[in-house]
Amino acid sequence: MDNLKSSIIIAIMTFFIAVSVSSVSQTQVRFVPLPMAVIILLIIIIVGVLSDMVGVAATVARTEPFNAKAAKKIFGAKISLYLAKNGDKVASLMCDIVGDICGTISGAISAVIAIDLINYYGFSNFWTNLIIIGLASALTVGGKAFFKHYGMKKSTNIIFLVGKFIAFFHLIYDKIYAFLKKRWN
Repeated sequence: MDNLKSSIIIAIMTFFIAVSVSSVSQTQVRFVPLPMAVIILLIIIIVGVLSDMVGVAATVARTEPFNAKAAKKIFGAKISLYLAKNGDKVASLMCDIVGDICGTISGAISAVIAIDLINYYGFSNFWTNLIIIGLASALTVGGKAFFKHYGMKKSTNIIFLVGKFIAFFHLIYDKIYAFLKKRWN
């Protein structure tokens, strides 16, 4: 029953995130030059591929290396330990939510790029759609296949890097919060 409840919550959360990100990205892509739209598409594909790698790394990462690093108070080790202990949740977030949303959005942006190519450059409707969406799919699936293997082999390094990244932003947030709290009091 808990699995059903968490799945429903994830589905609802994914719906709102996907609608928000998709509406912003699609409306903005229509107003940027074609090369910039391609760059946006590539960034979204890269984010999806890397998030999938992090999700896979979290599921196979062992906690022992992070326990040792956390005991030595190494920066980012506590967060890395948390990520490794909660690998299933991290994988669900990174693979199922972030990765799948990026895949969906990249397909939509690919369609917008194809329409731009058809409208502005007179390319064939059928072939342009086929090639652009096929390329985006190939980059996504090929990238995920390549980096999934890397995520399994280098899980400790990847999770530690992600832990440091999150710890860095947490540190910045704490500093800004302390500064603002001091200024307002």
